Amino acid sequence: MAYVEKVGVVGAGAMGAAIAEVFALNGKKVVLKDVKDEFVQRGLKNIESSLNGLVKFHAGKAEREIERIENDNGIRLTDDQKAKIRESKTPTYTQDRANKVLKSIKGSTSYDDFADVDFVVEAVIERMDIKRAVFADLEKSTPKHAILATNTSALSITEIASAVKDRRAKVIGAHFFNPPTTLPLVEVIPAFETAESTVEDTIGFLEELRNHRYPMLPVRVKETPGFVVNRILGRAFTEAFNIYEEGIASARDIDKAMKTGAGWPMGPLELADMVGIDVIWHVAKNMRDMGVSESQRTPQIIQQLVASGRLGKKTGRGFYDYRTEE
Repeated sequence: MAYVEKVGVVGAGAMGAAIAEVFALNGKKVVLKDVKDEFVQRGLKNIESSLNGLVKFHAGKAEREIERIENDNGIRLTDDQKAKIRESKTPTYTQDRANKVLKSIKGSTSYDDFADVDFVVEAVIERMDIKRAVFADLEKSTPKHAILATNTSALSITEIASAVKDRRAKVIGAHFFNPPTTLPLVEVIPAFETAESTVEDTIGFLEELRNHRYPMLPVRVKETPGFVVNRILGRAFTEAFNIYEEGIASARDIDKAMKTGAGWPMGPLELADMVGIDVIWHVAKNMRDMGVSESQRTPQIIQQLVASGRLGKKTGRGFYDYRTEE
């Protein structure tokens, strides 16, 4: 299995920044690149905010456990009992640890910082021309042993890999799920010319990692439009959007129905807002372009939201309005 000391992430948006954070949490040196320094700084700020939230969560574990025991059993714990719980629930993530993680991530606007990376994840916009340009640059800027992974959620890995002349055996899909800091799944997708050793090294590396909550769980997937999760989820999204568009139920009631009736942790419209309406639109278009018949019509509401700039949480409005949230 390949040894990975330094990781490069191209794209400092919501996904790229969170992926960089996962690598840094696991002791890796990380370089986070984007085309403008303002994008890089925004990504680093998002990572800092996420780490602060993680520290706060762990700092409150003992008190939450004390409260749970007392409420569930209708009792009051003694000071000694509380002290033992606090000792057993010592925070795993402290502010000092969070600061070290943040310092291990270097922001950059240059591929010069990729000269000694061992593994790269590309996480730019879902446009084939942009991704191909990134991979052409990566071939020139990274050492020959480095694995070059794309985080695309639906595009052809083989077409992306075709932008690379001599290292197609090192190109692979590594599709993380949003947010990767709490969702452990990574779909690993070999392209047509990906070497088996690249697949094995990628899966082995990812299996060593853990996010805020869980060990990362890579699954091997054959290259196909939408891979596994988006191929299934795309159909569910389309039906939810159509139900909303037809006025059958409100956004809140659609989400409530799927959470309480189908056991979804988030409703489909909440999830669309979190992922990004534009991302949903791009995935549907890409799957349609690749011949997935069920994706032939993008619901009008999605086209309207994209045209209006209402892309979900990241813009303050999507199916829901987040502008008044604290």
